[in-house]
Amino acid sequence: MSQQGDLLNGLRTHDLPPKWDGRAVSWTAWEYARSGVFICPPPRNEVCEGCRKPTTEKGFPLWSICKGLRADSPHLTLDDFAAEEAARARLPWLVRGKMPRHWWIELYASRCHLCDLDTVTDMTSGEVWTLDHTDYGDEGSSQPEGVRGGEGA
Repeated sequence: MSQQGDLLNGLRTHDLPPKWDGRAVSWTAWEYARSGVFICPPPRNEVCEGCRKPTTEKGFPLWSICKGLRADSPHLTLDDFAAEEAARARLPWLVRGKMPRHWWIELYASRCHLCDLDTVTDMTSGEVWTLDHTDYGDEGSSQPEGVRGGEGA
């Protein structure tokens, strides 16, 4: 990890944005990306835009991925997510799938192992966002006014 990556990590209040466009996001744990065919999320670039180094080495990916479950409504909080998951866990197995869901996997984050640059793919719009230090605060990430997808977060 670079010294720049250490400095940027020190500025982060959260590991990933707790909100996306005003809606709460519950992120899964980071997983190492696996080599092979990727369908969802789409394949990453061959070169990291942060450190300009290859994203694979000897056929193995040099990044991790994380899934973000985004709330249906801006009124739902992470506490609501925890309560919904706890309620779902108490239901019999056959009934769990019938309980309405208010959180959907819509975001995929990728983190470069070399420079810790995070990019997020919004699966609903197909846009890819490169995160900066302002996205890790309590307000999370939102699209700046006048900016179209992929140009910033």
